[in-house]
Amino acid sequence: MALSQKDLLRRIKLKGKPKEQVSRSQAQSSKIVIDSDPETTQSDSQLKKRKRSQGDHDGEISESINRVPTVDGTGTSTLVVSGSRKSFWDEDFEHLAHGRAHNFFATDNTMLSGKSVASAREEVLRCLHQAEASTIFLIDRMEALELNEFVLTDDLDKAKKDAVRLRSDVAELANVQKTLEQKELELTSLQKKLDELMPLKTKLEELTPKVEVYETQIQELTTKCQNLENEKEELADQLCSTLNQGFQLALDQVKILCPDADTSLASITKEVIEGQLVEIGDE
Repeated sequence: MALSQKDLLRRIKLKGKPKEQVSRSQAQSSKIVIDSDPETTQSDSQLKKRKRSQGDHDGEISESINRVPTVDGTGTSTLVVSGSRKSFWDEDFEHLAHGRAHNFFATDNTMLSGKSVASAREEVLRCLHQAEASTIFLIDRMEALELNEFVLTDDLDKAKKDAVRLRSDVAELANVQKTLEQKELELTSLQKKLDELMPLKTKLEELTPKVEVYETQIQELTTKCQNLENEKEELADQLCSTLNQGFQLALDQVKILCPDADTSLASITKEVIEGQLVEIGDE
């Protein structure tokens, strides 16, 4: 049987009271149990008297209807008793009176009257064990929730940092996108120019074979010119040698025909200018 919230609050309140008050409340509760124990040996006439007394007890319960627990703005439970507002946590709060008025009824009295002290004690111990186990369970759940809250808080902080980083990345990506758009415009302009150059490329492809033919012809003509130049040099050398030989032959004939003539100044490299032998210049 699980404990109600009121039972837990009552147990916490009892733990916070001085030992004298706790012992007094325990004594009062024990008196209630002991008074009901002889019910196991009562006669039928006594049972009838107890049933008749239930009407008076119900009247007491109806008189305590005005004692209704409420919750204030801070979430603390309070009880209206004789026009005053008291909290469960107040030192002078009448827990026994509150329990009699709201948590103990004639049916409870009838059910408990038929139980022995040992049975009632076992039920009390069972309730205490259930309260302790439930408290430990709730504490474990609260610790797990606190740990989960810590993890969620840490994840939230990381998510906030990631959000800031992502905003920065988004701004950077926006700049990159703007740059790409500019590059795309430039690429479009270059593509138009390339389209304009395509006819020239076609003509160039058509002229390339002709250019190759012309280059081959130029190479052949260059080779022929080089050969002709070499032949020209050879002919010039041969001509010079022939002229030198003819000059020597003519000079020998002059020496024979005119033995008194001075031919020492004669040279094939000189020419006659105004009756004088002059060396031909290098120009």
